[in-house]
Amino acid sequence: MVQVEKLLLVVAVALAAGVPASRAIGPTNDRDYFIAPLPTPIPTPFAAPISGIGAAIMEDSGVCRIMQVLPDSGAKAAGLLANDEIVRIDGTSVAGFTIDDIASLLRGSPGTRVLVTVKRPGVEKPLDIWVVRAPIKVR
Repeated sequence: MVQVEKLLLVVAVALAAGVPASRAIGPTNDRDYFIAPLPTPIPTPFAAPISGIGAAIMEDSGVCRIMQVLPDSGAKAAGLLANDEIVRIDGTSVAGFTIDDIASLLRGSPGTRVLVTVKRPGVEKPLDIWVVRAPIKVR
């Protein structure tokens, strides 16, 4: 059984290192200190490219906003704009979703389409915009 003091030490080490506690490794190999790390893929220049709509998103006061639309992207071709608020993806409300959840819904195989519903400043009704996913070009 794990002792409370040892568990608190592991959590303190994890917090100090900025690592989630589920990935922390204590200061010794003592099984009471050890919490098995989760496998983390190591990015390499040979990793498969990411495909998506080609827009940078951010959380802003509890909503997901498009921060930037990348040039030569599906988002640009479809007419998405910076400051558009994403409210639905393929008809599903994203209220309460994390940015990571929303990003995974926007990613997909190149050539596939995704329906992005946005609220645009100055436009009364939400807009349904079909976007074709493509490999994201990092410059």
